[in-house]
Amino acid sequence: MQHWSAVKTLFRYLRGTSALKLIYRQGGDSDIKGYSDADWAANVDDRKSTSGYIFTLQGAAISWCCKRQPTIALSTCEAEYMALSAAVQEASWWQGLTRQFEATGPITINCDNQSTIAIARNGGYNPRTKHIDIRHHFIRDALEREIVNINYIESDNQLADGLTKPLLRTKLEKNREAIGVLA
Repeated sequence: MQHWSAVKTLFRYLRGTSALKLIYRQGGDSDIKGYSDADWAANVDDRKSTSGYIFTLQGAAISWCCKRQPTIALSTCEAEYMALSAAVQEASWWQGLTRQFEATGPITINCDNQSTIAIARNGGYNPRTKHIDIRHHFIRDALEREIVNINYIESDNQLADGLTKPLLRTKLEKNREAIGVLA
């Protein structure tokens, strides 16, 4: 019965969203913007966190990802840092692509965790973060090479929230409109 109930919920969702489409608008802001988020220890079976990022251009989503993290994060900050690492990898690819067409500045990635931003900007040794895998520290290099900028954004304005956790209907609709998914 539990699986049948889930199937019915899925079909109701599909019926309710069948008229939605991704709409790209002309004009507006021509800078690529990124949003990175994580849901710490979201999976109750293995306690792995979920990473999510979304990139927008002129108010429409151009790239997004939602994925379970490969390792268990010991804190919210570490989970957010791993999510930011994935977002910086994607931003590096977009930066390489856009440089072929025009000279562009760094891509801004918005993160709602101030500790994560502090770790990314601090190039020195920090005993609280020595256990974080070295593969995630390339964020610092991307900041120094001006591939990305990292800004703080309040959780209410975090577009990647919908990729990592369930949202109230009002926030879901607000985020959906912000990434260009309209009826």
